[in-house]
Amino acid sequence: MFEKDLGDKFKRIFDLPKVTFDQPGQSEEQGCLFVDIDKSRHRVKDGRVIGRVEGTAYVYDTGGKLPFAYFSKQIAKADAADTKDLFFFDMETNEKGFLNVVKRGFGFVYLFNSQYDPEIGTITSIEFDPEEENA
Repeated sequence: MFEKDLGDKFKRIFDLPKVTFDQPGQSEEQGCLFVDIDKSRHRVKDGRVIGRVEGTAYVYDTGGKLPFAYFSKQIAKADAADTKDLFFFDMETNEKGFLNVVKRGFGFVYLFNSQYDPEIGTITSIEFDPEEENA
């Protein structure tokens, strides 16, 4: 529902080639923004879906390629249309990995409001087969 929109926003804001909602696995792919959704609350009303998504995002990379304050700088220079529904916190969390690989990330809250338009169909005719009914 919201994953594509949020992923596209993160790609534009953080200028990373890949954003995924999958787990990193053992390879800990570098240069990819991994997004973990902790809570997703939403409701449908008057043809709109309104929601609040809470989660964390992180990148595995070498310390030199992903300096401290990278996320803060990218958010500051991002287009306001991309950041208006996002709130960031716990900026620049840091976990050391093997050799010089680090895991840096942040927490976020994403408020979304989009059109909800399920297919509405009408029954125009009903056909019965008496032979199937007796079988």
